[in-house]
Amino acid sequence: MDSLRLERLVWAVLVGLIVAVPLGFLLAPDPTGLVPLALAAVAFLVSVPLVFRAFSYAASPTADPGDMTAEFVVFFAVTLTVRLALGALNFDGFAGNLVSFGAGWIAASYVPQRLNPCRWVTGA
Repeated sequence: MDSLRLERLVWAVLVGLIVAVPLGFLLAPDPTGLVPLALAAVAFLVSVPLVFRAFSYAASPTADPGDMTAEFVVFFAVTLTVRLALGALNFDGFAGNLVSFGAGWIAASYVPQRLNPCRWVTGA
């Protein structure tokens, strides 16, 4: 397995967990039995291949190992930082979420060209 597929698989598993755990433990009728675990396991087994396939289709032909990781790290860091800063200024609600999401999206769009250390080494 090449490093790009491994990176996509790791992120697909993480996104699958993020989807499956709330689905299993918040939507199950009895949060104490085996039903939430079964629902979470089914959601995980369904979501991971779908997310992996979506990541494969969304990847750039010039993608290098580390691009997706750098994009996600920058996206979440910028989104969280802007959201906390706007919350400190009492700019809450949908508009604050939209602004922080947009800032994270814009920052993540510049990552593969500028912030991936793997590209610094190769000079790409």
